[in-house]
Parts: sequence; C-alpha cells; structure tokens
Amino acid sequence: MARNRSNANAWTPNQIVAYRVAEARRMRGWTQEQAASELEPYLGTKLSNASFSAIERSFAGGRVRQFNADEILALARGFRLPIGWFFTPPPVFEHIDISAPDDGGSGWEPLLMIDAILGNPDTLAEWEQALQLWSVSPHRHPDGTCENLGREVEDVHDGIGVFIKARTRLRLGELFGDVERAKEVLSALAVILDEGTDASHTEAHRPSQPDTSRHDA
Repeated sequence: MARNRSNANAWTPNQIVAYRVAEARRMRGWTQEQAASELEPYLGTKLSNASFSAIERSFAGGRVRQFNADEILALARGFRLPIGWFFTPPPVFEHIDISAPDDGGSGWEPLLMIDAILGNPDTLAEWEQALQLWSVSPHRHPDGTCENLGREVEDVHDGIGVFIKARTRLRLGELFGDVERAKEVLSALAVILDEGTDASHTEAHRPSQPDTSRHDA
C-alpha cells in the first residue's frame, strides 16, 4: 500500500540502497554492463542493462526497487563494500529524510539510519555479545578453515570498536562541525572546569577570619 507523504524528500531504505548502488558503480568506474558482470557470481544471475538502469532510477522518481537480504549481501561482495555503505543516507546537504511506516508521513531525520547501522548505547551491548558468542565456536569447513572474511576469528568482536568510534565522530561533528574543533573546545572546557574546581576548593578550605568587632558588655 502506498504511503501518504507530506515530505517528498523522504526516501525509503530501498531508495537509499538504489542510490548507493549508483554511487558504488560510479566510484568503481564501471559501466552498467561491467557492474552486472561483477555482480553476476554473487547474485547467481546477470542483470540486464534495463534492470540496472531501473535500479539506478528508482531513488529519483522511478519505480522503487525492493531489495532483499540476499541481494544486499551480493552487492556488498560484488562492489567490495560493507553492507552499511548501502544503507548510508546521502550527504546531509542533500536534505534527504527517511521514510518509514511510523513517521506520520513527514519522514525521520537521516540519523535514524546511522543509528541503525552503527548502533547506539542502547543497542551495541547485544550485538557485541552476539559477536563474542559467534567467535567462540566458528563454523569450520572440512579442510579446517573458518569462514571469517580473511581475518582471525578472535578479532571479529573487536571490530565493533570501529562502529563506536565512527558514531562518536559523527556526534562530535554534529555538535561542533569538526572533530579537531571539538577537541579544542573540550580541552578548553576541561581547563575552565579545573580552574573552577580549584577555586571552589580554595573557598571551601579558606580559614575563617576571627571576629574583631567589639561588643559592649
């Protein structure tokens, strides 16, 4: 069922994936034919030029292509990019919001997608635990090798730190516009707080002055 939209600049997640497919192809310098050939082993079929064009048009007014999880994994493998790349909204200056069934027709801020990709303090703990449990008993092939994307299995759960750092940099950028600027501001703030604490400490421990006023008997 079509959604009633009051915000024409609110894209569905599928539109964002389509946008990123077009960006990935441009970034790799591939024609649509070349991209279809690169993706074929992972999709199990070769996209026609018409199908590829339909995907790239679907974020800008064409019929929206509905991707499934198998296809998104194939896109990540074929373009050699993380799955998170394909869910990353366009740059903020393009003013694209996120369309979802619960947005009331006006769209959510794109940070909704970033939080879904990178996690936040409310969601990271469960993912980290899942990764740790997964790495305890990795799937081993008959030849003794592990399916671990070319890295040591023990290192997999440590990778979540990358997401935490990325999210922190994003938040600092929102607040200060630049991470280096954030460091300068926070360092200056720390100095001010230290000075304020020292001053308060001095006042609290200053010896009381004796009362030298005279009182009539």
